[in-house]
Amino acid sequence: MNKKRLIIIISIIAVVLIGAGVGVFFLMKNFGGKNEGNGKLVYVQKVSELTGNSLGNANRFMGKVESQEIVPIQKDDTKKVGEIFVEEGDIVGKGDELFAYDTEAMKMDLDSLKLELQSISNSIASLSASVKDFQAQRAEANEEDKKEYTAQINSTNAQIAEERYNYSVKEKEISRAEEAIKNAVVVSPMDGIIKSIKQNAAGVGEEQNQESGFINIMAAGEYRIKGIATEETITTVYKEMPVLIHSRTDETLVWHGTVSSINLEPEAQNGGGGYYDGGGETSSKYSFYVEPDNIDNLILGQHLYIEPDLGIDAPKDGLYLPSYYVMIEEDGSAFVWKKDEKDRIRKSPVTLGEYDEERDCYEIKDGLTKDDYIAFPDINVVDGNETTTNYDEVMEQMMNEEGGDGQSYPDGQIPDGMIDDGMMDDGMTDGGMGDDVYDMATPEDAE
Repeated sequence: MNKKRLIIIISIIAVVLIGAGVGVFFLMKNFGGKNEGNGKLVYVQKVSELTGNSLGNANRFMGKVESQEIVPIQKDDTKKVGEIFVEEGDIVGKGDELFAYDTEAMKMDLDSLKLELQSISNSIASLSASVKDFQAQRAEANEEDKKEYTAQINSTNAQIAEERYNYSVKEKEISRAEEAIKNAVVVSPMDGIIKSIKQNAAGVGEEQNQESGFINIMAAGEYRIKGIATEETITTVYKEMPVLIHSRTDETLVWHGTVSSINLEPEAQNGGGGYYDGGGETSSKYSFYVEPDNIDNLILGQHLYIEPDLGIDAPKDGLYLPSYYVMIEEDGSAFVWKKDEKDRIRKSPVTLGEYDEERDCYEIKDGLTKDDYIAFPDINVVDGNETTTNYDEVMEQMMNEEGGDGQSYPDGQIPDGMIDDGMMDDGMTDGGMGDDVYDMATPEDAE
């Protein structure tokens, strides 16, 4: 083989390799690259958790079961606490031991009181003896000296009367001290849950919360629901408003209730406890309280949804999805962001049925089941992004990204992970989506 032919063969091989490389590049771009997305995790929820009696994001509030009454248990500031038998969150019954005073110090005080009582008793005896001496001397004195002895006797009797009064006071102090030692252990006056303790077992005062007692107990058995609203949605709540209370985990559990009170003063925000709106801004939160008609199956601390009761609490047949999860294309077709079998988010077409205006939801005729997982159409949702059902992972990624924008969620659709970690303090978001990305589904668009 001559040199010229060798050069031609090498050139042909090079062209073939370059062509293969270009083919692989375009193949990866058209297929493999689609899975890469923009690197942001997307939070997804199971459709069955989102369907049901939704009234739209503007009319759903987060709720939490609270006790009707918080009973403060005070301690005697003149005594030292020796031991605390309970911790915050403990369930206690009436008569259960809460804490005990330091009896050693109390016994020392009792011994001191008894010594003082003995001293008073000795003083009374001495003064009484003096009176007898004065009386004997007066009997033998002349008329002029008798007046002086009489004055001394009267003065000494007055001292005896004062000492006898002091004796009675000291006896009562001893009785109280003995009773305190006998009742050094303080017990719970009712059934409930320990909500807070303001002092640790070592006896060092430590203000931990806003309750007024040394130990504060939430009464058991009498519940109310605390609802949370934003400054925009609190105006839709009014006193005596009938509401429906939904379980977040079991859509068949529904309670009826009535708004009993509304707090128009914004709650204090502690360490990021405010709401997040669609642009990442924080806004004030307001609380209101609901009296449930019954407390069957309610658990203290349970998280719930609260909606106005419009007399339509009976679930409808079929799959109905809140309208803010449904996106409408320019040609009128609809889609949702659905997780695929490889845990990637995909733009998935759906067929819409009727629109329920009262509930602000669409019937999904085809393209989605209750077992699927979907995402709220946030600006960070890009086709091919990896999905997660753990919102903590999304938050961790957001925290690690310098200047990264977080996902926003509609009112009442905050993921469990955020609530359970206290990041939103049982709150909601005024979630929004940029107008330049998608238009929310409306009945007119569907037509």
